[in-house]
Amino acid sequence: MELSNFIGGEFVPAESKSTFSKFNPFTGQLLASVSSSDAMDVVKALQVAKKAALGFKDTTTEQRADLLNSLAQALQNDADQIAYEEALHQGLPHSFVLKNSVEVAVRVLRDIAEDVRPAQDSQIRYQPSGIVGIITSWCCSLRLIVERMAPALAAGNVVVVKVSEQSPITAKILGECLQKSRIPAGVVNILQGSAEVAQVIAGHPSIRAVTAAGKTSTIEAIAKVALPQFKKLQLSGGAKNPSAVLAETDFKSLLPEILRPFLMGQGQMCWNVSQLFVLESLAPEFLTALKDYLTTLRPLKDPRGSETWTPLISEASVRNIDQKIQSGVGEHGKIFVGGPAEEAGYFYRPTVMLDLPHCSLLQQDELHGPLLLVTPVKYQHEIQKWANTSYLAHSAVIWGPTEKALKVASSLDAAHVWLNSWTPGEAPVVFGHKQSSFGNLDMSWNGSFYSDVKKLAGL
Repeated sequence: MELSNFIGGEFVPAESKSTFSKFNPFTGQLLASVSSSDAMDVVKALQVAKKAALGFKDTTTEQRADLLNSLAQALQNDADQIAYEEALHQGLPHSFVLKNSVEVAVRVLRDIAEDVRPAQDSQIRYQPSGIVGIITSWCCSLRLIVERMAPALAAGNVVVVKVSEQSPITAKILGECLQKSRIPAGVVNILQGSAEVAQVIAGHPSIRAVTAAGKTSTIEAIAKVALPQFKKLQLSGGAKNPSAVLAETDFKSLLPEILRPFLMGQGQMCWNVSQLFVLESLAPEFLTALKDYLTTLRPLKDPRGSETWTPLISEASVRNIDQKIQSGVGEHGKIFVGGPAEEAGYFYRPTVMLDLPHCSLLQQDELHGPLLLVTPVKYQHEIQKWANTSYLAHSAVIWGPTEKALKVASSLDAAHVWLNSWTPGEAPVVFGHKQSSFGNLDMSWNGSFYSDVKKLAGL
């Protein structure tokens, strides 16, 4: 399979004709040859986008709503196949991607289409910001792109999208659906490539606004080139998400659900938890049940399967998490269960570590892999104390009686807290607190990020 850029409504190779390889997370075998874009491809996409912007900015809100609905219909018509292709490239279950990426993307498009309407105040004008750059990470990337693209188009902007090199299939999926929709060619342009492409997009003076989601280092690099130009920025970065099991929790019957926010995605998603706090009174019995459960897991070898032990996205990710686990052992952390896997593909056994000091970098930073740091605490208030030490604050999951769970939830720095559940498909765009996000976080189509709001006087 060859995966190319999507510029001006057509699939085109990179100007340099160079490519890179995408491998199957489930098997380690070659999946696709992907166009390796560079600055010349960004310039080409911008030239096409500027031309398309001349006509698109004058479309009415009713016309834009119709265009968004046409794209939603194209996605919905092929939802099952789209979910399978994205799941195959991302190492995730088909059912999870269908519910939490494809169906969410369709819903976002329809919701924004319904919300788009002319300003009621005759003194207010909403004008497009210009060309919007969209840069996203690989996990459920169709959803991440649409959540940013839909309000941009609703406001009359054109966009240049850079898909993750770990999920190049998303360019093909979205490009084919755009061809089936009524959105004019050139309004949405999609580029493959490495972090270099993201840097060029973020730093190019023709792009007025940049919205991005990715790991902390990626977001920092984008900010460094975009901030000196005073661009509009909307950045969603890393996550260090805690989970807690409180007293009076029936953890034996809930254990699969308690571990699902860790296992589904293997710690690579912004919604995944990487810390688990449990009351000391529950810890011995909880840890025994935890070990018994994890040792019975079997790997998910195909997106259509039902297993919850998923592969990592790349061979480099396997090496990275193994190095982090070894560094934790060097800081006196103890591997309770897990470790390297012998499976073909990019698998690493879900690993639980105990006794890691709170001052460890692993307790503060994002991990991007299947490492769960379990910490028994004597008192409930210690959960807040230790969970809030991280410089990241995205989301959290609390298990326990409602009153106690609410008390813990209100004390955490996290921007989104699930109580006795974990349903990322139902969550809106989550911009974390602290260093998990930065910039103008207004996601509304007529807000100050996607629109330039002009007020007329003297009428």
